[in-house]
Order: sequence, then C-alpha cells, then structure tokens
Amino acid sequence: MRESWNRRTGAVLASACALGIVCTSAPSASAVVGGDPVPDGKRPYVVQIEERGDDGTWSHFCGGVLIDSRVVATAAHCAQFVVQGEVEVRVVLGRADSSTPGGTVVTGDHFSVYSHPEFSTLTNTDLGLIVLDGPAGPTSAALPALRTKLRPGRLLRAAGWGRTDLADPDKPSRLREARLPVTEFDTEGGIWDKQFICAGTTRSRVAPGDSGGPLFDPNASGKAVVYGLVTGETNTCQGLFTNLADPAIWKPFREPLASHGLSHVIPAETAGPAEAA
Repeated sequence: MRESWNRRTGAVLASACALGIVCTSAPSASAVVGGDPVPDGKRPYVVQIEERGDDGTWSHFCGGVLIDSRVVATAAHCAQFVVQGEVEVRVVLGRADSSTPGGTVVTGDHFSVYSHPEFSTLTNTDLGLIVLDGPAGPTSAALPALRTKLRPGRLLRAAGWGRTDLADPDKPSRLREARLPVTEFDTEGGIWDKQFICAGTTRSRVAPGDSGGPLFDPNASGKAVVYGLVTGETNTCQGLFTNLADPAIWKPFREPLASHGLSHVIPAETAGPAEAA
C-alpha cells in the first residue's frame, strides 16, 4: 500500500506497539503464508476491498467477509479511514483473481460504512461493517452464536490476497487460503487470551497486513462459519483475530443495523459459553 496509509495507521497503533504488546502493522495486502490457491467460485463470501489511488487506479486495501447478503465485515482499522473520508474504497464480491474483471463491484455510493467507535488495539473492538444498499449475489457466510469458545487445536482457515512469503514483496493476484490451528499463548497476565482468538504457526499463518480477512470453518455440509477477522499479531501469537463471538463487540452496531432493517445479522447469544463443534 501507499506510504501515506502506513503513516495514518502507524499513528493509531503506536501506543500499543511501543508497549511491545501488539505488533499489528498497516494493511498493505493480505498475506497468507503456507497456503494454496483458491479456485474460482470456491469461497464466494471472501471479499476484497480496494482503494482508489491518486492516479484513479484501484488496488488491494483490506480483506472482508460477507456475513449477510447486504453486510460485509472487515477490520475497524480499515473502516475508520473510510468513515473519516480519508480513503475511497469499493467492494469486490465473488472474484478470486484480482487481475481479472470478474465478480460484482459495488462502489461507495451504494453502501454505508460503520467502524467501532471505541476501536483500540488493546481490546476486542477491531470490527467495521459495510452495509450494501441491496443484496449481493454471492453466498454469504454465517456467524457463530455469541459466547462460542474455540478449543485449542481446532483447525480453521484464513483466506486473502497478497504476499505468500514474508521476505518477498511480490503478491499474487489469486486468492489463497491456509489451514490454521487455534492456539493458546502466554499473555503474561494480559487480556489477549480472554478477548481475542489466536491461530496459526510460523509456517502456516496470516502476516502483518492481512487486515480484515476472515478466520473461518468452510463447513462442507452447510454455510461457512466465520469466527474472527485478522487484526494483527503479538509477541506470543502468530495471528491475532478479532473474536466475532464476543457479545460486547456488537453493541455499537445494533442501532445502525436496525436502521437498515438488518437486526437479524447480529447472532443469538447462548445462555453460557458454548464450545464450537
């Protein structure tokens, strides 16, 4: 991404990085390490968000995921600059290869963007929503019931466009995905393991810059279930994901979604913690 974007995001994340707690970097291009190319049509709910450059061309900005026929979930640290009018974006749905003209392109005059008003890298608040004026064609993914817990070792997947080797700046145009195990990590008394999801290994992981991309179970027998969104990494976690089963994260979005007739998007809350199957 452009240096100007890196400077903007760097200001937001500086306090946390200075503490050595979170090392989230600016979204450049989603980077899935140790993954495989995704065939056309296989993951229609994985969304690419593109930004308009000064020369009028469009390039990768952040990842996202369609969680309803009209709602794309992404990271707050992507959405907030759109809300502030600093970045012009468009949404591309149903396209696996960004070098082709396929898919459905939705421009900014046909959607509304909301960012978590209390976003902080220190709390599970890195969520933004893009609400489309009309339903999108691709199949959407589902969200887990609120308070769902993931057991360590559970294999999930992450998908995105971009670098597949942290040492190589070249980024393939084809969507790629990798299998990531849910892991436990030592937080030294911190909050990370209580609020976030950690997943990945040194060989199979998302990389800094894979912002807003989904952590999901493809669930061959039904709808894919999206448990988290890429937010960054810490000194003890290869991939830190916003936890979409946290009830608190949805509170600021209840009113905006209701105003669009989309209250049903927020998942139901279980009576107590439930372990994902």
